[in-house]
Amino acid sequence: MKGHFVLNRAHLSYWLRQLRKDADLIGPLRSTDGDIIFSSIENIHDIELDCPASIPSPKEFIFPQKEEMFRFSDKGVSSKSNGERRVIFGVRSCDISAIALLDRFYGELYEDSFYMDRRRNTVFISIACNTPDPTCFCIGLGTGPFLKSGFDIQLTDLGNRYLVQAGSGEGLKIIRRFRHLFQKPEKTDFDDQYEAMLSSQSGFEKRITLETVRQKIITAKVEDSFWESVALRCFQCGGCVYECPLCTCFNVVDWKEDKDKGVRMRLWDTCMFKGFTKMAGNVLPAEKQIMRTKRWYFHKLLYYPEQFGKFGCVGCGRCTITCPGRIDMAAVANKLD
Repeated sequence: MKGHFVLNRAHLSYWLRQLRKDADLIGPLRSTDGDIIFSSIENIHDIELDCPASIPSPKEFIFPQKEEMFRFSDKGVSSKSNGERRVIFGVRSCDISAIALLDRFYGELYEDSFYMDRRRNTVFISIACNTPDPTCFCIGLGTGPFLKSGFDIQLTDLGNRYLVQAGSGEGLKIIRRFRHLFQKPEKTDFDDQYEAMLSSQSGFEKRITLETVRQKIITAKVEDSFWESVALRCFQCGGCVYECPLCTCFNVVDWKEDKDKGVRMRLWDTCMFKGFTKMAGNVLPAEKQIMRTKRWYFHKLLYYPEQFGKFGCVGCGRCTITCPGRIDMAAVANKLD
């Protein structure tokens, strides 16, 4: 089939080493404290291929937690380029689905140049999930574990080889540059991919769909007493939103470095915090915790579908792992389903 190839497992490290010559190669690595994080790769053999889907989202490489927008002084304003070429390897299907939505959020009605400059210079090589984590529920949202589209390059681990799918022009270009490494797939390769997909689908412990929850909210079948009970369990730590691959809230601050120069920064923020929508006169439209709690869930379950036709959740399960109050998306959905 057009756009499908086979890569021998023994050739993967060589291919990645060649890609690193032209771009910053980023992938899952084990940090000094034992956690697996996405970081620039110096040694190809340090890449962690067998890692959980719940590792930190690669969102930070196109929407950084702390971002310099421009510098200013009495002489004028200057900004730096965000056009560095990058290849991010080892991304999971749920995160690819999230990035597709972020592209629409930052690029449709109004183009955010800071985000889009990075996005246009970033290629994602994803790996379909043969083994879902216990907290994953992407299968109920159609955001994984295997994708039919939306990726640059998708790999399926078939043991001694990978079935490689090119989903974008940039992805196909990267494969064609090293065409000698790739073989034409045979029927057995597609059969093995299908078996891997069926095996993955059977491994999900959580079967959650959000449409029932959405309909209950729309038809006013969820009373404020429920949201009050959820809000009472919130520690206001912000972990759910900082780990979520689809949260987009930010704040903009000016830092003066001295009397005649400074820098304007963009920082991650969250609608869960009381001061997020603080207005002039010290007015807080969402001062009560229940209002902020409802706002977060409504954004995910109502406003995203209204604007994009998709939920603001990809079922990655990160909030389940992060939330100390156990009011993550899956828990709330189960209570309302």
